[in-house]
Amino acid sequence: SLQDAEFRRMALTADIAHELRNPLAIQRAHLEAMQDGILPTNQENLTLIADQNQQLTHLVEDLRMLALAEAGELGLNKRVVDLTELCQETLQRFEPQANQKKIKIFVDCGTESLHAVADKERLQQIHDNLMQNAIRYTPEDGWIKLSLREEGNQAVFKFHNNGPKIGEDALAHLFERFFRADKARDRASGGTGLGLAIARQLAEAHGGKLTVENHPSTGVIFKLVLPL
Repeated sequence: SLQDAEFRRMALTADIAHELRNPLAIQRAHLEAMQDGILPTNQENLTLIADQNQQLTHLVEDLRMLALAEAGELGLNKRVVDLTELCQETLQRFEPQANQKKIKIFVDCGTESLHAVADKERLQQIHDNLMQNAIRYTPEDGWIKLSLREEGNQAVFKFHNNGPKIGEDALAHLFERFFRADKARDRASGGTGLGLAIARQLAEAHGGKLTVENHPSTGVIFKLVLPL
């Protein structure tokens, strides 16, 4: 266990350094080129530097949030949340983005309202991450199914898309920091590699859990379970 923990610590340090190096190198190269007069100090070049700075800011904020969540110190603004309403709002937020890719979103939020004591903004963050992933990996003219059901004294959200299945080896590591099942994806399209790790921590901070599995026929299902 100690060896495994040490290996993970070393890997995390290397991953963070790798993720920080590229945007910093791009910023420095452009700034030096403008200082030397090789590149003009115009809106286009300044925008590129600003984009890289925004990427760094996003990465640092994700790392900060993940560290707080793992330490149990992430403050949650809990109140009574209508989960059925949250389910419907998710469709409204992502339908325009899905339409651009000709993806159909099917939503079944149930007939009765389900409520939980939770931080609505953090739950939205989990939904946003799962929906963004689903849209990213769903082929054009594909579909995403979002459902909400009561099981016992728990609310169960399911996010199912008809994209490619995930290899069994990758499934075991999908919620690890900086893990990307598709190594070919660059940071611009694949995010910081922290989204799913944060989503699972946020689910656990609410006394729930977030799991993933391949569907027997097609695609992947993410399951978010929350206490009612």
